[in-house]
Amino acid sequence: MDIPTAFLRYAKVVCRLYTMKWTLERFLTLISALTLFGFGIWLFAVPSALAGIGIALEGPTARIDVRATYGGFELGVSAFLFLCVARSQWTRVGLVASGFAIAGFGFGRLGGIVLEGGAEPLMWVFLGLEVALTAVIVAVLWRTRSAPRAPE
Repeated sequence: MDIPTAFLRYAKVVCRLYTMKWTLERFLTLISALTLFGFGIWLFAVPSALAGIGIALEGPTARIDVRATYGGFELGVSAFLFLCVARSQWTRVGLVASGFAIAGFGFGRLGGIVLEGGAEPLMWVFLGLEVALTAVIVAVLWRTRSAPRAPE
């Protein structure tokens, strides 16, 4: 693909993003997609970054697994969420998926803290963020729910 063609495709995407109807659901789904994309790229490229929070990677098997779990999985979920942002009829599904993913992180973290008998302060901060974000998503989903429809 030559540069002018690539630029035109990029310009079309930017214009589409600019002209979309931006609801709170779509915005939160985009934030989730961008966050997962950022962490996915970062931890795929630099799995040793987890050493900063006390996760030592001993050998290639550990690095491969981090690249798959924290890199590839998060990139796959972010791709789905980006698709949900692009298609208005999928936005709510994307936000529900984001909510479950964040709640899953929080549930796993809380379970780990309980099983380990405590945690470093950073884990409590992460748990607080996960609980808060899950609550925000649930509140938005509740507020924007549609009235039940009669069966057709």
